[in-house]
Amino acid sequence: MADIGVALLGLGRAGSFHLASIGVIDGIVLRQVFDTDADRAADVAAATGATTALSGAAAVAASDVDAVVVASPTLTHHDHVIAALAAGKPVLSEKPLGTTLADIDACFDGAAAAQVPLLVAFQRRFDPSFAAVARAAHAGEAGELQFIRSVSRDNPVPSLDYIATSCGIFHDCVVHDFDMVCHVAQSAPVEVHAFASSFIAGIGALGDVDNVAVSLRFESGLLATIDVNRSSAYGYDQRLEVFGSDGMLQVENRPLAAAPCSDDHGLLQPRIDWSFPTRYADAYRLEFVHFIDCVRGDAVPEIGADDVRRSHLVANAAEASLESGVVVALDA
Repeated sequence: MADIGVALLGLGRAGSFHLASIGVIDGIVLRQVFDTDADRAADVAAATGATTALSGAAAVAASDVDAVVVASPTLTHHDHVIAALAAGKPVLSEKPLGTTLADIDACFDGAAAAQVPLLVAFQRRFDPSFAAVARAAHAGEAGELQFIRSVSRDNPVPSLDYIATSCGIFHDCVVHDFDMVCHVAQSAPVEVHAFASSFIAGIGALGDVDNVAVSLRFESGLLATIDVNRSSAYGYDQRLEVFGSDGMLQVENRPLAAAPCSDDHGLLQPRIDWSFPTRYADAYRLEFVHFIDCVRGDAVPEIGADDVRRSHLVANAAEASLESGVVVALDA
């Protein structure tokens, strides 16, 4: 089977995860790299044998490229995705696909017109623990779902340069929780109520927030809460509880070592993952494997237009609720 030639646009923190995946998955060859930091791009090209493209458009158009990975700064995603789809190349893109619902629709319309897959990188869907809980919930193992609780506390705090162009905490960070909660529930909420505050001076000065609580109500009566913070002194806190009539499904934090210590002072647990590169290393790799399966025609993207539109609309509703101070209704 022929190798898949990949263009990687963006070599920052998200690009580095995809670069690692390309290095360990058989049948993938990095052909083109582009980053606004020319020295960084040159270093990656020298280490991998790839070509340094002078622009994202040049990387996408290269004849040795079969698929494109968009991991560039947030506000550049849309244009890169549209260019890749116009060239008939399958795309794996970090979220968001744009700042509006029209941007999202244009991307998926482009994928449909080109008849190529477009996968948006909600990597939590591919994490073995989160995926197992979702499958169990869908199989009815918890019975009728009544309550979902999602906790996401980041570490370390992203740079203020990143925050300034991140599209805000609801679309940048909480959107992962919206996606997972709605995926488990297999529906969108009908009501959204958000509260938020800022404890990090630089973030507040940018007009953003860093401490968020969101309540969701679903048509079935299912309720959900999400709490997110940009800072967690004890590590990268990622938990999920799915409570139903027959029991509860859980994703807990992963200790770095399975070696708790008990003594006369009590029980000492090992630290959890310090940040998301280690916590989601498996998820990023499995996400990339799924993307390549889609490129080869062996699978269809597990995250589609309806999923991405739904999370975007819930994030918009949360922003509207925070601004107005009232519950915002959504169509079921």
